[in-house]
Amino acid sequence: MSRATFVLVAVLGLPIFIAAAVFGPAAFDLVFQRRPPERFLIPAGYNGWVRVDFRQKNAPPLPMEEGRLLLKLDAHGELQTSSDPLTGHGKDDFFSYAGDRRAPLSNAGVCKGGMVWQIETMVDDRTSAPFERFYVGTEDQYRHAVDPTGKEWPACE
Repeated sequence: MSRATFVLVAVLGLPIFIAAAVFGPAAFDLVFQRRPPERFLIPAGYNGWVRVDFRQKNAPPLPMEEGRLLLKLDAHGELQTSSDPLTGHGKDDFFSYAGDRRAPLSNAGVCKGGMVWQIETMVDDRTSAPFERFYVGTEDQYRHAVDPTGKEWPACE
């Protein structure tokens, strides 16, 4: 190997190798840990924490709608299903509903006008059953719910 080739490999190869080692696992997860998307229907005007309880013996499985699992929450922001929670990443969508009418809810994120916050799957300590929860409301409502004193989150600029 000539000195010029060695320098070229070292200058280009080392950063590429480091980038692959650092970002490779996350990229692999995003590409190969895909799951079917879910569609959440949340009662119009609902504000607060939502909870979906999975693996509930006497509850129905989740139906499908347009290739998406449909999770229609009740007036209390709750749903019980016999289905298992899905793992991986999916392009979920969120709607408020009243009767047959639906309006999209944004999950755009901090300081971007979102209405869906802190989506997480957990395990209930009492039953060992998995559940999913998230908050529905304006960013100000969410911030107040998780930080009532307003000291931990900086204001949007």
